[in-house]
Amino acid sequence: SGLICGPDGLIAAGDLVLIKVNCQWDERGGTNTDLVRGLIRKIIEHPDGFIGEVVVVDNGQGRGSFAWENANADDIGHSIQDVVDSFGTLRISTSLWDSIRGTRVSEYYQGSMDDGYVLEDSAEPSTGMRFNYPKFKTRLGTYVSLKKGIWNPESASYSNQSLKLLNLPVLKSHSGAGVTACI
Repeated sequence: SGLICGPDGLIAAGDLVLIKVNCQWDERGGTNTDLVRGLIRKIIEHPDGFIGEVVVVDNGQGRGSFAWENANADDIGHSIQDVVDSFGTLRISTSLWDSIRGTRVSEYYQGSMDDGYVLEDSAEPSTGMRFNYPKFKTRLGTYVSLKKGIWNPESASYSNQSLKLLNLPVLKSHSGAGVTACI
């Protein structure tokens, strides 16, 4: 029992779960693939029977890979892609945003169905910073805006109720900031 346990828990049986990992570097610079495997297993063993979708995602800033030969894992030869493939289902996939990071797009409601990054028109009042975020289509054909939620083309509307983002960072050195962790 608890706030995130039981029938009203964090993840519902039909949710789209994005697992954000670090994949810009191999070995200890990447998220532990054993941890990713365990999390995916818990999600798909949902007590109500998982009928949703799990997508492992990252923007490796042009250097990312889900297939590093030396993974951060007990078996260093077991990459993120190996983990995802081991489940043998279309409901679990990867989406490496490196290939779309240089593509500026508009939101779905503005008529753009292309994968890419949406650049905010103006700065966020509280920070003074202008943000960007990915939007992409999953392997199962689900349209995702990381800011607005899941796009339904038939109703021309977004829903973020069944979109869950789980961040699995790795604490590592970072040449620009000194350390990379999570925010």
